[in-house]
Amino acid sequence: MSDSSRETTVAPLDRTRIRGARTHNLRNVDVDIPRDRLVVVTGPSGSGKSSLAYDTLYAEGQRQYIESLSVHARQFLDQMERPDVDSIDGLQPTISIDQRAGIVNPRSTVATVTEIYDYLRLLLARLGEPVCYQCGEPIRQQTPEQILEELMGLPAGTRVMILAPMVRGRKGRHAELFEAIRKAGFLRARVDGEVVDVHDPPALAQQRAHSIEAVIDRIVIREGVETRLAESIKLAIRHGDGLVLAVHEVKPADGEPTNKKTMKSKSDVTAGGKGTDDWREVLFSTEYACPFCKISYEELEPRTFSFNSPYGACPRCEGLGSRVQFDPELVVPDVKLSLAAGAIAPWRDATPAVQRKYKAALEKFIAAAGFRWNTPLEKLSPDVLRRLLEGDGKKFQGVFTMLEKEMATTTNEANQQRLANCRSSVTCPDCGGSRLRPEARSVRVGGKAIHEITAMTIADSRTFFGQLTFDEEDLPIAEPLHVEIVGRLAFLDKVGLGYLTLDRPTDTLSGGE
Repeated sequence: MSDSSRETTVAPLDRTRIRGARTHNLRNVDVDIPRDRLVVVTGPSGSGKSSLAYDTLYAEGQRQYIESLSVHARQFLDQMERPDVDSIDGLQPTISIDQRAGIVNPRSTVATVTEIYDYLRLLLARLGEPVCYQCGEPIRQQTPEQILEELMGLPAGTRVMILAPMVRGRKGRHAELFEAIRKAGFLRARVDGEVVDVHDPPALAQQRAHSIEAVIDRIVIREGVETRLAESIKLAIRHGDGLVLAVHEVKPADGEPTNKKTMKSKSDVTAGGKGTDDWREVLFSTEYACPFCKISYEELEPRTFSFNSPYGACPRCEGLGSRVQFDPELVVPDVKLSLAAGAIAPWRDATPAVQRKYKAALEKFIAAAGFRWNTPLEKLSPDVLRRLLEGDGKKFQGVFTMLEKEMATTTNEANQQRLANCRSSVTCPDCGGSRLRPEARSVRVGGKAIHEITAMTIADSRTFFGQLTFDEEDLPIAEPLHVEIVGRLAFLDKVGLGYLTLDRPTDTLSGGE
């Protein structure tokens, strides 16, 4: 619009004229709205529809109406601020049906309110592939019968060595372990890949990590060995705390595996080979636990993936994905100040008794760290400043811990506000905002964990599930869940919400969304 139109003071009779609207995300919007007609304001989410209609036009109409009332009447009404706008001419009395957010639960997300998350939890619980969250190894639980069946499925003539893992990657000489293996009735052990006589064990380096397995049996796969092999497997399970390590040769006809370890050279001789064939290690576990890290896992259930359940929620943030804690930039806003000059902001307005208590707690740390009360904090090394705030992990608990304890124990409203002013919401450092326990974050379907799926946009997740395939034996479980998930994603995408991520909190959605 031209400048001359902005300067016109005569109110139009057939339209409401808005000039220079800057409310919220509006940027100097000029618009004429016809009067006495039904007008629709449309546009994508975040374009400023509500800012124009409610926060500018309606708000100014209400403000002018209230100002037209008597002083006595206005004292009973809330005063309204004028919208950020240059001028509004031809405005009639306004009335609106207020828009309110339907869901304010901080735990609700796009995935939960559309029930997509419920189907995802079922899918992961029934068909998810768990891996150890510490080392990344697959978590598989097998019965002795299943182990026997897998080994008997090897080609006839395959040589197999059954081992009972006793020590895996642990430092020490382990002299007493060799004695225990000998007393258990075994003649041989495998130490770091080499078979040795337990009556003449090698001298191991104290500071080096070693892996030691008792040799239970060496056997050739053929008809009639099932009973012997089953007994050897049970014996290995008993002495290996639920673990069985099978080392077998891989003949050229077998092909190279994709998910098993291949042993060559030294280990070939160890397993009794001639050094020309390949050998494969397969670690079985009868416990639902990582065979390497010894971390036990519970059976997968839908609640394992629920951040609203203590069985699935991250213990630190309790399933919220963020936590309110003392912010270093708010606790120490000016590092040019010293402790004596009030560098710790929440202590400046504390009572003298509280200040004396904190000073007494800091004195030993200051003396040990080698600085003074009047030393500006910017002069401290990053390590000393970190220990001052976070503690040294020994006797000194740190400023943050002191403040947290005061926050938890004080009943004084002024003190609570003083401390709250130095706190802010941060992404949970344990779960990275996923809201889930590490056990839930390490289960995958189609190569992705549940929090990685929900971090996708609706459009991207629709593509992901469209390309997801399942084994034929899993289809009776997977197909109904897959249909429900894809159907909901398709609907959301078609109505124009494909840009939203599934983990988007519902209290951050606009009214239209």
